[in-house]
Amino acid sequence: MPHENFLKYGGVKFTNNVSAKEINLFVRNLPSDKKDNLYEVIKELEENGLIDLHHEFSSIDDDPSSC
Repeated sequence: MPHENFLKYGGVKFTNNVSAKEINLFVRNLPSDKKDNLYEVIKELEENGLIDLHHEFSSIDDDPSSC
């Protein structure tokens, strides 16, 4: 069963469809304009089937422990 991960600075949940090594190689080979920001990298990874994004929305305001 795939392991879910979270983007550190976006809170987006995703699952790898390939190994971390394959993802790193893919990102390393992206043109520089596709590596300008995290959104572009994630979009490329998803569009090429290397990861699946889980479109779950939440807010820290919804977390009672944050009060």
